[in-house]
Amino acid sequence: MPLRLDILLIRRLGIALPDEALRDISAICRRLNAYTLIEFKSSSDTLVRGDWNKLLGCSHLFIAQSEEGHRRADLTLMLLAPRLTEAFHEELRQSDYVIVEEEPGIHRIDRGVFRAYVMETDQVAGLREPMLTLFSRQFIKHPGEWADLLKEEHSDMLYFVMQQIVQFRRELPQFEVNHMTEYMNQTIEEMEAAFLDALPLERRLRGISREEILKRYTAEEILKGYTAEEILNRYSPEERLRGLGEEDRARLRKLLDENPSSE
Repeated sequence: MPLRLDILLIRRLGIALPDEALRDISAICRRLNAYTLIEFKSSSDTLVRGDWNKLLGCSHLFIAQSEEGHRRADLTLMLLAPRLTEAFHEELRQSDYVIVEEEPGIHRIDRGVFRAYVMETDQVAGLREPMLTLFSRQFIKHPGEWADLLKEEHSDMLYFVMQQIVQFRRELPQFEVNHMTEYMNQTIEEMEAAFLDALPLERRLRGISREEILKRYTAEEILKGYTAEEILNRYSPEERLRGLGEEDRARLRKLLDENPSSE
């Protein structure tokens, strides 16, 4: 149901989850059932009255349409949203459900047919939930701060999500559902390269000392893609000469001696 319900169905196979999953998506992974229905509310959306019963309806429809049949105990429902709102809470109360906070930002819905949870992405934002952090309002409001915190251990995930955000914003308001999968086949390396190419030179070099750059890359690699005019405009003569080895300095002296009138 595009633009109304964003639901993901996860089937849990009988294999152990990798350490990366438990580290990056801990809250969700620890609560996965044989089947898990997850409704996602983006950072620009909110939980409203009716959301719970719509998800509940989809859950019953999934059970009804299953050819092999499923036990209700095998299905868990999850809602990911920026905050647990009073309107949503009131809908639960009117249906005699009880909501219990298991841990900060993670709430269990009791007395229902299915096991169910609400996870507040704004509340769980932080290094203990890096994946959910990327879908929180905190990340949208302060992407630079969170990027610095996450990039060491979660750079692949960070680049992928940021690439998707950039793509979505570029397409809006003509964005269509099929665009969501158009770029999913890109490798992490391709997405990282595309993201870095979009950054100005100053952003790409932020936090990296000149000495580190000179140690890691040859002069040809550093200058690749930049015109002589760009380099000359960016650096003073002293900065351009800093870091040159004795051999490079000797070559430069020879060139100057051979071309004394050269600028």
